[in-house]
Amino acid sequence: MTPSRDDRVLRVTHGVSGAIVPVLTAAFVILFLFPGQTHALWGWTIKSRMSAMFMGGGYLAGAVFFARASRAREWHRLGPGIVATTVFATMLGVATFVSWDQFNHGHVSFWAWTALYVVTPVLLPVLYVRNRVYDPGELQPGDVEVPRPIRLGMAALGAAQLLFALTLYVRPSLFQSHWPWPLATLSARSLAGFASFPAVTYLAFAVERRWSALRWAFETAIVGVALIAVGAARSSGDFKPGAAAWAWRAGLLAALAGLVSVWLVMRRLVERAQLPSGP
Repeated sequence: MTPSRDDRVLRVTHGVSGAIVPVLTAAFVILFLFPGQTHALWGWTIKSRMSAMFMGGGYLAGAVFFARASRAREWHRLGPGIVATTVFATMLGVATFVSWDQFNHGHVSFWAWTALYVVTPVLLPVLYVRNRVYDPGELQPGDVEVPRPIRLGMAALGAAQLLFALTLYVRPSLFQSHWPWPLATLSARSLAGFASFPAVTYLAFAVERRWSALRWAFETAIVGVALIAVGAARSSGDFKPGAAAWAWRAGLLAALAGLVSVWLVMRRLVERAQLPSGP
């Protein structure tokens, strides 16, 4: 029997999403609020406050996404975010085993980290496949298509960022001496994983036209970038002197401004689409 394309979200998806939220929130609290205490609170010692806060901001953004997912009524709003999270979790899972000897194996945070990145790369694709059959794949009333120029621009940005993230992940040594703050190899691979989430989200603009399907993952990326900017302000002492640090800060703020601009354009289009039609 062909499943009814009623855009339902399965209960197991709500349950898994709800279970992920407290794990990500706890990671945010440790890394963003206590970045100098990772030797005592985290699964491995992160010597750079900026690296810790970068990851902490990403975790809170993820917690926001999965909090929404735990209450979602329409599956199509979750699809791109689930795909992006799968890529992110897979990269962190592989990094765990590649850098196994760098972890504090006696700390509960290490085992929470390992469980998360062993289970989610397998579980999330299963949830995606099981839910995807209910996606109607059509524009719903009140929704809008993303304009082609925005779709092309975001897809190009996503491709470039994903290529950068994969290169940083595979060959961190190419970047470490030029990075704006001191960057250990495990931290480099972790940051590459975090950068992959927005990259995959932007790439989704190439295959998904519905703004409602892209909006939650896109807003998650905005939250993450904003929190990284806050972390950069709080960790200014970590940055190396020179043009690279200032260029990185300027690029981060430009990226945030660009993302917010796209969001504002799309909100205006949605508002226009929801205006009552004339006689």
